[in-house]
Amino acid sequence: QQHTCAASTTIHCATMDGSSAEAEAAAHRYQSLFSDVAGICSRELLSDSSLSSSTSTIQPKWSFHGHNVLLVDVRTEKERDVSMISGAVSLNEFKTNVLPLLEAKSDDDSALPDMIVTYCTIGFRSGVEARKLIHEYPRIFVGWENDDRSTPEECGASTTKVGNLDGIIPFANASLDYSEKRQSSERIPIEPLIVNRKTNTATKKVHVYGPSWQKFLSPNYDAVTFSQIEFAWRGLLVLGRSCLSCNMNCACCKNR
Repeated sequence: QQHTCAASTTIHCATMDGSSAEAEAAAHRYQSLFSDVAGICSRELLSDSSLSSSTSTIQPKWSFHGHNVLLVDVRTEKERDVSMISGAVSLNEFKTNVLPLLEAKSDDDSALPDMIVTYCTIGFRSGVEARKLIHEYPRIFVGWENDDRSTPEECGASTTKVGNLDGIIPFANASLDYSEKRQSSERIPIEPLIVNRKTNTATKKVHVYGPSWQKFLSPNYDAVTFSQIEFAWRGLLVLGRSCLSCNMNCACCKNR
């Protein structure tokens, strides 16, 4: 089965159940709104990574096509309190602790990430934030249209690529399949993959933002949602931030 995570990339994914296939299809629709940002498939991230056990909030635990990847969770604190992807940092932590180091990064500073991958529930909010990084810090970050070369050597050590993950829902679904396969692999990743951020222990709870996305999550997980009122209110806030960041020039706004 083929799944296209970005306009110029075709990802070959394993056979998926109904909820996983629907989640990845929905995520791809959101990722396609941000053609200047690399769309990353959770299944490929999991299969490509050999995770370190480092507890540093700066040193990346993930890899993708040879890049050292730092995952940045752009969701609200309420959502992150339910669970996060292992090794991820919040957007505020990234801007406070990592961004200044990237601004001062030298060509031989291999300890820092050379790829930032944002994520949210299913790819929209993370696409907004990824695009903002590219537009607000053009000397540091490069998107998909500007540089589609896949390796750090080709991109240059001082360049930091930006990607948009398909979301914590597709990641959670994919991690179930990956956990079954990892025992036969020589590369044993850090466990767990979905964690309670306060205890750094495994959890089966995943915040899916609103009831509409609950159907996309595998029944092996416990879905947590905002109330209908908070869901609607937060949706308006996200839409407003999106339009401000793109100046009404993205496909989402043009197609209204």
